[in-house]
Amino acid sequence: MRCALKKLIVPLSLGFGMMLALAIGQRMSTDALAIVVGVAVGVAASVPTSLLLVALLRREHSRMDPYTRPSVTTQPPPQLPPIMMIDANALAHQYGYDLSHRPEPPPTILADGGQPHLRVVGNEEWS
Repeated sequence: MRCALKKLIVPLSLGFGMMLALAIGQRMSTDALAIVVGVAVGVAASVPTSLLLVALLRREHSRMDPYTRPSVTTQPPPQLPPIMMIDANALAHQYGYDLSHRPEPPPTILADGGQPHLRVVGNEEWS
């Protein structure tokens, strides 16, 4: 019974698929049909390449030495380095530098008093 059912399902499904493709193909424009055919051919072309890639990766994985094979177990994350805070003033005083005499900024920056000038476009009150 099962064998006879399988022999009946395969031709029926193929016939239904062909009739459906024919009905859709007659209603589609040539450009849309060309796109559908191109996608189908592209997918069909990628299947052998994917199968070959899977076969090669499986073979390479089986050839690996079990001791050099990457382990599946999770390893703890690496420990972060300690954070060091350095006080520049204390370090300078330790070596005898005096930080009270810092160089002045160039005079072109101080010409307007060091205040930023903002220009708001479209608002006449703020300018």
